[in-house]
Amino acid sequence: MKIGLVGYGKMGSEIFSQFFDTLKDAEFTIVTLHNTDKNRESVEKILARQLKRKRITQEVYDAKCASFTFTDDYSALSGCDAVIECVSENMALKKDIFGRIAEIVSADALLLTNTSSLDICEVFAGISNPERCLGMHFFYPVKLSGFVELNYLPENTAEVLDRAEAVITAIGKRALRFSGEYHIYLNQILALAISHFINISESTGASAAQADEAVKEIFPYAAPFAVLDTVGLGLMAKDPSGFRIPRNEGLLRYGSNVMNKWLAEGCPAESGGFLDYMKNVQQPADCDTSGFGASVLALVLNAAVYAVMESGCEKDTLLDAVGDVLGISDKLSSYYHSLGYDRIKSELDRLYEDTGFEIYKSAEKADYDNIYV
Repeated sequence: MKIGLVGYGKMGSEIFSQFFDTLKDAEFTIVTLHNTDKNRESVEKILARQLKRKRITQEVYDAKCASFTFTDDYSALSGCDAVIECVSENMALKKDIFGRIAEIVSADALLLTNTSSLDICEVFAGISNPERCLGMHFFYPVKLSGFVELNYLPENTAEVLDRAEAVITAIGKRALRFSGEYHIYLNQILALAISHFINISESTGASAAQADEAVKEIFPYAAPFAVLDTVGLGLMAKDPSGFRIPRNEGLLRYGSNVMNKWLAEGCPAESGGFLDYMKNVQQPADCDTSGFGASVLALVLNAAVYAVMESGCEKDTLLDAVGDVLGISDKLSSYYHSLGYDRIKSELDRLYEDTGFEIYKSAEKADYDNIYV
């Protein structure tokens, strides 16, 4: 198999590393406009260290060094079975890239975008042989996430979907198939959780540090504001219109507006800047944060019920993936049974009365019981 990648930033390098480390006989062509020699040397240094420490043999080292190419020439993608685009979230740039690639690779080569927020149909609009085009969305950090979203289009055939899913399975990940307004769903649930956390923190006056501390048992790896800090406020605050589930719109728009206000007030846009900034501008408040955990769980559990009912994605895979991408410590079903429907509905009813956001309208108890068996 010959795999092409376009873009070698934070996500591109992570995606390449996942493929490079798990696929033994694949060839790779990485198109990037900058630092091609430096990038190649960096990969070769890693391989040299593995050879020195006897983690790989000389034969494997030689084969690995010969299996990848960094270039700024798109024509080098000729012969690729699949090409993954992982550049910045810029619609015009992505459309230009796929316009180039489509004329170089074969008519049945998979064209895959890693977009995390843009309209996938628009990304591929006008591309020849659209049945080969779909989204393949990885999560950062790639090696720690067990799932990859396969965001498919009406033109995709069953054979194309199976081929794309086989690529995901080959690198040790589980695939989730989403279509239409459920494209990039796991990013939506992450954005919802962060927007909800902003809502309950703003309404109580809790600082970011207090809010994260209140839910650390539920989110042992990174609580919602710590996730926001890792992703970066600039990226999380972007216009959420690419997320197209109507029920989610109100809360996502609210979260985006507050985050853009923080940016305007001087909070750094880049990752690693949010928590330090908030620590300097916020004072601990005398407020009750004891219900924060139940509140964010109510939001997540309710959103997941609707997703299972509407998305067509396999239930257990979807529920596992939601827990994985949010870094929740236990199964969603366990949290449902420990909280109980009445407490969840009571919290959601209060939130809906306060905000009017549709995502806070509770699903029926029978739906919860059927899904969280």
